[in-house]
Amino acid sequence: MIKIPKFFHQDGSQSIKKQLPLVPLRDMVLFPHMITPVFVGRSSSIKALTRALADDKKIFLVTQNDPEILKPKVTDIYHVGTEAKITQLLRLPDGTVKALVEGSLRGK
Repeated sequence: MIKIPKFFHQDGSQSIKKQLPLVPLRDMVLFPHMITPVFVGRSSSIKALTRALADDKKIFLVTQNDPEILKPKVTDIYHVGTEAKITQLLRLPDGTVKALVEGSLRGK
């Protein structure tokens, strides 16, 4: 879980949000209003998705600076990301998870 201090709305207003589970993305950037599948294989990211499903299906997705890093730290990810809603989750036979997400708000 990570506490997101600011979310930016389309009308220019800002709001303070609660804590959200965080998933670093290796090879993509998610923008607000974008719907895309996200394939997750790291156990920590799968736990974050599971936690989000148990709460309100909201998750915070950020892009890694270097996709080669297997266990990124705070310094290895960008500080601006997107709050997204999980619309569908599918557990694959190889142990990975495919989540269909829809970006809603940009956050920092």
